Amino acid sequence: KAILPYRVLWIVAIPVGATINLGFIWLVADTLNAMMALPNLIALLLLSPVVFKLTREHFDKQKALGVE
Repeated sequence: KAILPYRVLWIVAIPVGATINLGFIWLVADTLNAMMALPNLIALLLLSPVVFKLTREHFDKQKALGVE
């Protein structure tokens, strides 16, 4: 069902991509990558206290067991 819209999109994208300035294509690619990275960076910031706590517990447990 969804194959036809993707095929149409690709057929439209081919001539557009062949005629657009390469700098603009890189700008769009960089922008889309930043938009994907942004929620991940927010999640990293929100989860960092949990990671620090679990890491500290892990190394404290290893130290108590005498593991280096």
